[in-house]
Amino acid sequence: MGKNTLKRAIELDVIDFAEHTSAHGIPRAYVSTGWRRYMWLLCFLFCLSCFGHQAYLIIERFNRYHHWIFPTISINFRNDIIVGVEIKFEEIKFPAVTICNMNPYKNSAARELGAIRNALEAFEMAIDKSDGNTHTIRKRRSAKLNMIPVDLMCKEENRMLMAHEFGHIECTCIAFDDSESTEDNDEIFWNCHPKSEWNHRVCHVAEDGTQFKTCKCHDENCVDDGNIKQMTWPLEMKKNGSKLCISVESGGLSYCATSQKFQVSKCKNCDWLGKCEELEEIESDKNQKNCLCHHGNCFQIRNVVKKRKRRTPERKVHERLLSRYEGLLAVYSHCNCTKQHGCVSTSVPDMDLENSNKTCLCFYNKKNEQVWPCYKEPEWEERMCSRCNTMGDCVYTDKPKKQNISCLCATPIKMCVRIDPPQTNETSLDDRVVKFWDIQPSTTMSPVVKKKEERDKAYGYTGVKDRIALRAKAMENIIFAVDALTENQKWQISYNKSDFIMKCSFNGKECNVKHDFVEYLDPTYGACFTYGQKLGNITNERSGPAYGLRLEVFVNVTEYLPTTEAAGVRLTVHATDEQPFPDTLGFSAPTGFVSSFGIKLVSLQTLFLSNLINSQKSMVRLPAPYGDCVKEGKTEDFIYTQKAYNTEGCQRSCIQKHLSQTCGCGDPRFPPYRESKNCPVDDPYKVKKSFQKYFGIEFSGECIKKEMHVATRDSKKLGCSCQQPLQVRSHTLKFWE
Repeated sequence: MGKNTLKRAIELDVIDFAEHTSAHGIPRAYVSTGWRRYMWLLCFLFCLSCFGHQAYLIIERFNRYHHWIFPTISINFRNDIIVGVEIKFEEIKFPAVTICNMNPYKNSAARELGAIRNALEAFEMAIDKSDGNTHTIRKRRSAKLNMIPVDLMCKEENRMLMAHEFGHIECTCIAFDDSESTEDNDEIFWNCHPKSEWNHRVCHVAEDGTQFKTCKCHDENCVDDGNIKQMTWPLEMKKNGSKLCISVESGGLSYCATSQKFQVSKCKNCDWLGKCEELEEIESDKNQKNCLCHHGNCFQIRNVVKKRKRRTPERKVHERLLSRYEGLLAVYSHCNCTKQHGCVSTSVPDMDLENSNKTCLCFYNKKNEQVWPCYKEPEWEERMCSRCNTMGDCVYTDKPKKQNISCLCATPIKMCVRIDPPQTNETSLDDRVVKFWDIQPSTTMSPVVKKKEERDKAYGYTGVKDRIALRAKAMENIIFAVDALTENQKWQISYNKSDFIMKCSFNGKECNVKHDFVEYLDPTYGACFTYGQKLGNITNERSGPAYGLRLEVFVNVTEYLPTTEAAGVRLTVHATDEQPFPDTLGFSAPTGFVSSFGIKLVSLQTLFLSNLINSQKSMVRLPAPYGDCVKEGKTEDFIYTQKAYNTEGCQRSCIQKHLSQTCGCGDPRFPPYRESKNCPVDDPYKVKKSFQKYFGIEFSGECIKKEMHVATRDSKKLGCSCQQPLQVRSHTLKFWE
């Protein structure tokens, strides 16, 4: 009885299982009969065996390692790679924070050094010549629509008068007023007519009649001359509708006429009441005055506000040579200087002579084309002379301060020639003296001109008109120029900690700026300051900006270089033993805002044998043969010798090695490779000897540009192997203003 009951209970359990189970094939086998039942049973047994085999493979795979991690998620990948993901809460060490000024160097200090000054001046000249800047100047000038009459010389072309430097007709033209401008813009003159056809008349009178403006008019076309005038005492003017009435203040008769009929003329023999006689055009008088005249009745006037004289642009070389008033000029020339014969001008420098490449100053007689005598440039002196004759030679005087004519004198013989006065304090003598090789061009270029052209070519501004491209190129040139300086010179033109970092706090406590920050020179951003390297493992007590690193900095925009695009700071977060790269991995924060950065640590740790320690958020990979990560990738070629290995530093080291071996010098944006030096910005002769021998002369800047293109486009040719390190601790930042 008991056996039958147990058997019945088992049968009922099997039936219940068959009716309610989701196991593959069992419900079908229970409801089927005959051969269909056996078919479903065979299907169930086959699936059961497959399940058992799969379970066996998984267990065997996990048993390969002695250390066991209970995975929250287990996923099968190719090559039996398994990823385990865990979430833990641990104490996070505060990373190193590097802060830099967006402006790398102080403008005033940097311009005292020749290489940087040359680079900045070349950049500013390129900006002035760019299409964008020219358009801006013309647009600004034409927008004001300030036109003035200009008296100059003209020549007749196609029955019209055209302004010409060496014309023979005195004329008056209309031009834009650029008297307040400091740029040498291209001047445009139009509506030119003989000076005698223009008249000077009253065009605007103040409501009280005390002052009036005058214009120069041709027919009905009038242009304000910019001068404000009034009647001389005791005369006074009153406005009566369209008429002007002039009388003596004490009373008496008034002389009235339509305002447009009064003309400004020269006059003479003025009495104490201000009444004068009109001066004929052919007459001249030392005591001539300006008067307001109508039909021979003239009344003396005086200027209240006189427009500043328009700036005269410098005359070009060919204009100096064509001038009929100057027969003797001072010129730069190639010279062969010896102690016995002094300096002798040579049209072409003799490369076989030691002293033939020198440049000296000579007297040039345009009549017989003689270049003599010549002296070295230090033996010439720019002075002020009392008078000069029509040939251009001037009288040497021992009291130059009291004279008013700019001249250039050869002190050994006390002989002077007239030169143009400097337009500004920055106008050099080189800009105002003719070069003889420009007059008599030779097959050999002047050493001075050749060096300048090659330097401009090295700067890379030739043919570039876009202001953004010019600025980017100028920033590179500054990096090249600074790299050639000594360490002390670099720090002299950089910002220091006390000037840059005004206030600092960490964990709500004041930090020591002098002690807590480590300073270093970055090629792109100059002096940078790192917090956390000296302090070791530091942690902030709470999250939030109040307990993090808080800084107040002074960027001093008055000292910004013209190449700096924006005011602010550059911030980089990195591990304490790694080299910061603010140019590629940094974040910019503008001035005038309270900027906050949220830091999130991402720790990537590669599985290496028994090392399965997982800190914060980690990705665990298998070692070789499943990957090519390295425990220590730092080699002798690693240029950041004092820092830990990372892929960014490895790639820069690889590129620098390639440039040093190919071009003979390295990229100044990176530290030098081993014993090699970095390329200078303005030395076009820095080339590798093998390139000179087999391929000819090549500029180092061109070589770097070409090889950098190769490195970025086809990096396989470099033969570099920058493997991922075993453990990477990176930080992601979120920025708020």
